[in-house]
Amino acid sequence: MYLKDNNVIVGLLKNMIRKNISYHSEGFKVFDNFFFEVELDVSGFKEDLIEKGIEDLCSNSKWHTVNLADVYSADITAVRINCTGEKLKFHILKQKLIEFRDLVLGEK
Repeated sequence: MYLKDNNVIVGLLKNMIRKNISYHSEGFKVFDNFFFEVELDVSGFKEDLIEKGIEDLCSNSKWHTVNLADVYSADITAVRINCTGEKLKFHILKQKLIEFRDLVLGEK
């Protein structure tokens, strides 16, 4: 997921992590034992560009081992978009978001 630089969702997530600021309109919270729920502000982006980014990140499901449990998941799941509020919400494996965060913060 980290290497998908041409994906608008990945770019927005990287920017949110780099800013290290959680606004009331953006951020992430614990959803359950395996997933975080992420909310991104997608205002100013064309809907088709957002949909293409979502399709790209939802298309590669595989098995992940998390805390001795096997979880079948794509890069992001449970996607919801609110076009009027221009908000995108999705679930991402905790392990995947932590690894993604470490890569983003390790950039020079």
